[in-house]
Amino acid sequence: MTVGKDVSSLFTDVVNCMQTENLELKKLVYLYLINYAKSQPDLAILAVNTFVKDSQDPNPLIRALAVRTMGCIRVDKITEYLCDPLQRCLKDDDPYVRKTAAICVAKLYDINAELVEDRGFLESLKDLISDNNPMVVANAVAALAEIEENSSRPIFEITSHTLSKLLTALNECT
Repeated sequence: MTVGKDVSSLFTDVVNCMQTENLELKKLVYLYLINYAKSQPDLAILAVNTFVKDSQDPNPLIRALAVRTMGCIRVDKITEYLCDPLQRCLKDDDPYVRKTAAICVAKLYDINAELVEDRGFLESLKDLISDNNPMVVANAVAALAEIEENSSRPIFEITSHTLSKLLTALNECT
């Protein structure tokens, strides 16, 4: 795949490898799915159950990987299934998972803005500005800024309350 060969015919076999406990293999499988899901949307739906299961894995790297991959797969049928795991990941205990979920909201907005607004993801992003982890705050701001660029109306308004939170987070950043 990385050298330009079409290996889309292996889609079903690769999906079967998603169940692996090996993190490196899982990363490769997820990368494959990102590349080929658009050309095989009906088969991509087979991967949804594993994404949802992985978004609840005890390992935060796997939870983040699952939600990031689901956000990168631009198949309408999958976006509906992304909402519940994404909502969970935005409130995850691990800051790496929360920051990954924040970026995923921006990707989902690009695919289906109405869905993001209806499911309350913009409010969740705004809540992340108050997060105690500066990496999460930075990614929430980046996601809101990206959404603002693609929106015809104001999304992210900086009030004095928001500004003080941003300045507090900025003080913690490298």
